[in-house]
Amino acid sequence: MNAAQQHIDDPLSFAIAQQLKNQDLQEALAQAERRAKVAEQRARQADKLQQEASQQRERADRLRGKLEAATKEAKQAKHEARQVAQQAEAAQARTAREREAVAGMHMTLKSDDEQMVIQLAYNQVHVHEPDRWYMISSMPLDRAPKHRLIFCGLIDGVKAGKYGKFAIEAAHRLAREWRKEHGCLRVEDLDLPSNVVTRLEDAGFEMAREISHKEVPEELVKIKGIGPAALKKVAKALRKEGLV
Repeated sequence: MNAAQQHIDDPLSFAIAQQLKNQDLQEALAQAERRAKVAEQRARQADKLQQEASQQRERADRLRGKLEAATKEAKQAKHEARQVAQQAEAAQARTAREREAVAGMHMTLKSDDEQMVIQLAYNQVHVHEPDRWYMISSMPLDRAPKHRLIFCGLIDGVKAGKYGKFAIEAAHRLAREWRKEHGCLRVEDLDLPSNVVTRLEDAGFEMAREISHKEVPEELVKIKGIGPAALKKVAKALRKEGLV
């Protein structure tokens, strides 16, 4: 019996059956709607997750770019720092070599018969004879008090020998040249009479620059034996060396 015939013959049964059918349809519809809602939620979540994933990928790309740039800058900075360090080391080594070269420059004076050579090397005074070589200064000029030439004990034997006078004069001459080159002339290096030099040194004036100041003449006149004539000689000697 079809539904139309049942509706005519048994309206109550048909109504009940139809109600049950409607309930089934309502439940199916509700279930379908719930599933659709869940699906929509999942789809929205998926879209959100996809959007978040896309944002995270973009952020990761930006960070990767920054990291690569920072890494490149760090490598460049490290390279530049290494270059600066190498240049500094090279400059220090070059300066050391230059100082060594200056210190090692050989200034020599020979006796008339060339049998004795007085040599200044590494800021020390050396003696060369045909059969021997030795040093007569006890310390380098750059380390000696006020750059004074200080002889060692061997000088006594040199003084007593044939070339004693030449050796002493040559040693002092070389020491003076060294001090002039290094801008530290002593009073003894000035073109002054020996008695004036002695009086100045006895009064405590050893370096030429110590008597080159404007107020110094007032102090010098207090020294016994230093009068106007001596002061003129001092001024002339200082001008000769370009110290005033």
